[in-house]
Amino acid sequence: MSGVVVCSVAAGRARLTVPWVRARPGSAGLVDERLTGISGFRALRIFPRTGSVVVWMAPDRLDIDRLIAALEEAPPASAPARPTRSTPDSSTGEVARLVVGGAVLALVAVRRLLRRPRITFGSSGFLGVVTVFTGLPFFRGALRSLRGRSHPGTDALVTAATVISLLLRENVVALTVLWLLNIGEFLQTLTLRRTRRAIEELLTIGEERVWLVRDGGVEVEVGLEDVGPGDVVAVYEHHRIPVDGHVDSGEALVDQAAITGEALPVYARAGTHVYAGTIVTSGSLTVRAGSVGRDTTVGRIISRVEEAQSDRAPIQTVAARFTRRLVPVSFALAALTYVFTRDARRAMTMLLIACPCAAGLATPTAISAAIGNGARRGTLIKGGTHLEGIGRVTAVVFDKTGTLTFGRPLVTSVVTLNDAYTVDQVLSLAASGELHARHPLAQAIVARTEEQHLHVPIHQACEVVLGMGMRAKLDGTRLLVGSPALLRQNGVELTDEAQGWTEQLRRGGETVICLAHDEDLIGLLGVSDAVRSGAGTVIQQLRDLGVSRLVLLTGDAPETAQVVADTLGITEVHAHALPEGKLQLIRDLQSEGHTVAMVGDGTNDAPALALADVGISMGEHSSHVALETADIALAGNDLRQVAAVVELSRHTLRVVRQNYGLAIGVNLAGLLAGAGGSMNPVLAALLHNTSSIAVVGNSARLVNHTPHLPHATDEELRAAPLEDRRVH
Repeated sequence: MSGVVVCSVAAGRARLTVPWVRARPGSAGLVDERLTGISGFRALRIFPRTGSVVVWMAPDRLDIDRLIAALEEAPPASAPARPTRSTPDSSTGEVARLVVGGAVLALVAVRRLLRRPRITFGSSGFLGVVTVFTGLPFFRGALRSLRGRSHPGTDALVTAATVISLLLRENVVALTVLWLLNIGEFLQTLTLRRTRRAIEELLTIGEERVWLVRDGGVEVEVGLEDVGPGDVVAVYEHHRIPVDGHVDSGEALVDQAAITGEALPVYARAGTHVYAGTIVTSGSLTVRAGSVGRDTTVGRIISRVEEAQSDRAPIQTVAARFTRRLVPVSFALAALTYVFTRDARRAMTMLLIACPCAAGLATPTAISAAIGNGARRGTLIKGGTHLEGIGRVTAVVFDKTGTLTFGRPLVTSVVTLNDAYTVDQVLSLAASGELHARHPLAQAIVARTEEQHLHVPIHQACEVVLGMGMRAKLDGTRLLVGSPALLRQNGVELTDEAQGWTEQLRRGGETVICLAHDEDLIGLLGVSDAVRSGAGTVIQQLRDLGVSRLVLLTGDAPETAQVVADTLGITEVHAHALPEGKLQLIRDLQSEGHTVAMVGDGTNDAPALALADVGISMGEHSSHVALETADIALAGNDLRQVAAVVELSRHTLRVVRQNYGLAIGVNLAGLLAGAGGSMNPVLAALLHNTSSIAVVGNSARLVNHTPHLPHATDEELRAAPLEDRRVH
């Protein structure tokens, strides 16, 4: 027995853990195969990483025992993995159907142009075989609906029309319709594949090999899976901490942005709690493991991502709603035509007229064009349902660090405290002391001097005071660049004037760096995770688009979060939010009836990105987990695209409705003509070809659609001059 575990059952959704799926991820496709034929089946989602299988069923047909029985037996070790719909095998099949169908239709067209003899019985049989091959995906879909796994839709209608066409030997008509529908399906698949290719794969957070400290201080390299609670691991500069635990010895600066959302590294020493997946930027540590593997904070985040994704039910698209209504009406009209006329050809004509050829292209062509439009503008959308969903949002939740802000420190203020020094001189001397430091604050100062094209004098010696700053020697003089504690340690006290400026800068959310030359305090620098230029315009644009709730959500301190919120005009702020808190906020908004979009970039945002109706990641510097979890990625970190993609979605939905209007209009005209007997199957197919061309042409307008965007850019912020806060 393989030990299938039922994790939760609620409202027609069952979540199970299947050990053999986790052990053999390549066999996950077998789950879909085994659930085929179960009455009431609606949708399936598989998470090979954790072995989770989420099944949506009709609530009155949810039979847990039957699900367990279907998944209980592990496949034999020699069993090949079944390809899923997104594997290369299925892609090859799509291309083959398009190529074969197109080639045969072209051959038929050439024969008719050359006025060759009519198609013989043998060639008619060949056409029938090609028609069946081209329509395989639709036939499978119709079979699933007959087995009760889904509602009858386009697949059932297309299959019925194809069967009648084959019986009446209207093979060319059937092949034409199927080939056009395959184009629509292929456009959807191609777009999805192209978009996902631009998104990074979910990677393991942490090191695969770690240094385990044995008795006597000997370090041995072992696999991460061999580390247990209580073990001590050594972590060196630029490596990830592989476990949750407390620092045993050593000192280091640790970048915890992926877990806590803090923009600046934290100073870690003996006794400090550290997280797996965080990076030692300078120094080294030995860490005593408290939690390892799936029990670490980042492991729990990944588990919560999958749980959150399983809680989000599949979205019903415009196309699904349309075909659900169209199919029964089409069958009824065809049946009535046959009852009154006893003419199978006329009934088939009615089915072909009602066959949603143009309707089948209405959504995928518009979605494909819109996704291509977004991709050109740096917005990568993983699928049509997400493009539709973003247009319906009524609440947008923004993470602060790396989303509304740059996620890295920038010099935003310079205060001169001595008349003998200008702003540029204070900045240059500070950069001289920090020139060889790797701390992000030091790098921000040096980067600012490069942008201002300032001369930076080269120091003769320097010393890192970990957690405080830098001591440097410059032409026989001493430079101190760092915290007030560094200055006090070296006999330099802050004046009342300097303390006043320090408090003012801190109230503005800036980190204060002091600069002393020999015994004199000559200036202060304010460094902060600056707000992205244009972010305020994006917030206002979302309000103008009808988004009623705008929320700032961060793991940072309330004071820092409030400064950003006040700058952008956001009134709802949630600070000190851990992943569990972010998840709860999303649930609360959804329970109030909101369609929620979450915008974030860190690993700690991933569960909320998964649970939100639409997750948006700032793609350029996002964590791997956030990129994989999100439905939309802003590849260029351009926050303006959040409002732009909402507007694009709404415009796309308008185009889709126009497409359906075209399709319905043609259908109505054709049905009236077909019912009167004035239209044959060939004319019916030609009519649908015409409507298909009209639909594709209307969708093509989306390629050049230009959403209204804010005009400010990030470059404008970086080029903005420093304020000369000189004290007289």
